[in-house]
Amino acid sequence: EGVLTLISKLLQKWSKDDTVMVELLGTLLSITCYRVDIIELIANSTTEEGNIPKLVTNIFQTSSNVEVLEITIGCIDNMLQGSMALHEHFSNKQLIDTCISQIRSDVLSSEYKYKILRGIVTTLTCNH
Repeated sequence: EGVLTLISKLLQKWSKDDTVMVELLGTLLSITCYRVDIIELIANSTTEEGNIPKLVTNIFQTSSNVEVLEITIGCIDNMLQGSMALHEHFSNKQLIDTCISQIRSDVLSSEYKYKILRGIVTTLTCNH
């Protein structure tokens, strides 16, 4: 839990530095990969400061760096696959609009567009 809090604080502090963001998000990506226990900790975080889903959503909606976007998509994908509790968080209209814009753009590869589309479908079907 301490590592997640630290990652959250560092993501907030270094949000304007793409190089640091890639490293921090890469760490988050690796610790959420196949680790349902960690994803449950993320889902159950009640503090605004430790709200990793909100942070990665904000990063996804505001970053223009392809590498940051790709790693952020991977983190969101891991969280969606690991916890039903996070589906509601990722089903807001603004995020879905951003997802659709990213799918339509030429910025991301087909692999990441597929992950975005899978996330949208999963989120919407689980919440409705």
